[in-house]
Amino acid sequence: MINCEKIIDSINVGIVTMDADLKIYYANKWFTVHNDIDAEQVIGKNILDLFEFSPERLKSLKRHIKAALTLKGPSFFTADANHYLFPMKNSTTTKSIFEFMQQDITIIPYCVEEKQVTVLIYDQTSLMEEKAKCNKESEELANANRIANATIRKLETAKNKLMKQKEIIYKQAHYDHLTSLANRTLLTQRMQLLIENNQSSGKKFGVLFLDLDNFKEINDTLGHDVGDMILIHVAKSLLLATRKSDTVARFGGDEFIILVDDIEEEKNLNHIATKLIQAITQPIRIRNFDLHVTTSIGISLFPNHGVDFNQLIKNADLALYVAKAEGRNTYKIHHQSNK
Repeated sequence: MINCEKIIDSINVGIVTMDADLKIYYANKWFTVHNDIDAEQVIGKNILDLFEFSPERLKSLKRHIKAALTLKGPSFFTADANHYLFPMKNSTTTKSIFEFMQQDITIIPYCVEEKQVTVLIYDQTSLMEEKAKCNKESEELANANRIANATIRKLETAKNKLMKQKEIIYKQAHYDHLTSLANRTLLTQRMQLLIENNQSSGKKFGVLFLDLDNFKEINDTLGHDVGDMILIHVAKSLLLATRKSDTVARFGGDEFIILVDDIEEEKNLNHIATKLIQAITQPIRIRNFDLHVTTSIGISLFPNHGVDFNQLIKNADLALYVAKAEGRNTYKIHHQSNK
């Protein structure tokens, strides 16, 4: 004959039968062992004699019992949402992060007329520990990800600052602070690059040396602040009158150098110089005054008049000297100045 009591005591589930007033009518071996009590002493006692329920958990137990009896069906309490209903201590031999056993509980009607239910208690401590471990690892991973993202943002910010600082330093080292034109350093680099490229390609480029006529008198009579405004205006005019591929540089004071690449014929330089002189002679409106400025230009041609920086600048300067001597507001090409 099958011993049902033995089977019930062998399963790894707590079974307790009680009524709506929480009086116990039956408890299996699992329940008594996990609570370290004698089975005979449990019967007839109130569940409140065995456990100290918090007001919320006691209210939850009574609500689930009422639901099972009213609906005549099971009512569920999950460890995932509520952790535990019965404050049952974990085994002293088992280390756990939880003080109380984590429980899934199913409450089913036993005898509706007597308002009795059977409570099935499933130990979910191991599962909840694993879930807590996963949650902790996920939280640590998320935190590490946040730290990594914050670090990346900081690095990007630092990189952007360094790039801006690099740009500022480069600009300070390669551009004129007043006109924002290329300075001597950048001019030297650009010309050296043109020399190297054109030596291999056989192409020519022009060097135009501009000097504003009588600029010292303007500074002496109108002041250096007005002189600076004129220089800024002239720089803009030169940029507008040249191509983006050309280099316009402030060589010093009221002197400017323009590098014009890809010159096929010398007459191209005549056209460019004439265009520049016309651009400079346009009236400049400063402090309600129309000021008139002119320029003289000396021109040298690579490789006809030099194959290095110093020679090309020197010959362009010699041509400029001739243009000044011939009345200013004009241009001269180097070989013309030697006639």
